[in-house]
Amino acid sequence: MGSAALVFVYTFWTAFFTALSVREFFFKEESPVSKRLSKLIPVEGVKKTDAQTLLVSERSDEAPSVKRLRANLLLAGYKRRSDLEKSLLLRRICYVTPLVALVVMYLFLHVTFQTAMIASTVIGIGFVIIPQIWLMRAISKHRKEIKRYLPDTLDLFVIALEAGLSFDSALLRIGEEQRRLSTHISREFLYTNHEILVGKPREEALRGLAKRCGIQEVESFVRAVLQSNRLGSSLVKTLRGYATTLRKKRKQEIQSRISKAPVKLIFPLLFFIFPVLLILILAPSLVHIWRLLAMPI
Repeated sequence: MGSAALVFVYTFWTAFFTALSVREFFFKEESPVSKRLSKLIPVEGVKKTDAQTLLVSERSDEAPSVKRLRANLLLAGYKRRSDLEKSLLLRRICYVTPLVALVVMYLFLHVTFQTAMIASTVIGIGFVIIPQIWLMRAISKHRKEIKRYLPDTLDLFVIALEAGLSFDSALLRIGEEQRRLSTHISREFLYTNHEILVGKPREEALRGLAKRCGIQEVESFVRAVLQSNRLGSSLVKTLRGYATTLRKKRKQEIQSRISKAPVKLIFPLLFFIFPVLLILILAPSLVHIWRLLAMPI
């Protein structure tokens, strides 16, 4: 098969997959479940789009790659169905971009076919790896921010419960109040409250919160709340003590980082700062010695 035939095949499949992706994203028919959910009477604090997102987010007929993508998006804080659809569309665009680059370089930039193949392969690898790196960084950022602001959030939780609010009302109030401080933890609490309001059992919703956050601190918080509900103990005392424990743990982590700082500074000092100091100290003497050696006897 000649180069022109290969380019024709690549062009055809590029146009086909691009049209298929655009059709699925923009002209997708609404499922019967979504139509029924759109007729539900809105519950206080829950939008129709939130209810649709919550109840149709999990599908048993999804491909394993789509399920993995959905799980990673949840860990990064992206929960809406539209986030998954946009990610799938972006993935397909990344898959067809190397073919587009091959056609453009070969037909319009007049690059040799072998060079165009190599360049398009490199572009394809980059377009596949870069979104994965971005998603992993988003997951890490999401977890770090939740871990950072969780003690302050638990303090607000204690204040809300002591003021007479129920657990669900406190969850909603804290989610709204924390928007100014941390949008990540605010979205997680509001999402959990929406799940409870649309009929999901509280225990299941809280376990989903721990699974989405993916950090030990939130899992311990959920276990403390569930254990307090089962045993009938004071939730306020439990959360206050746990918030104090988290602060002590964060303080210990900061002290541990400070103690490791001198060790981490050894290599920059040894390879970057000390050579420069030696050059600055020895340079005048070396220049003087060079001049003495260059003088005629």
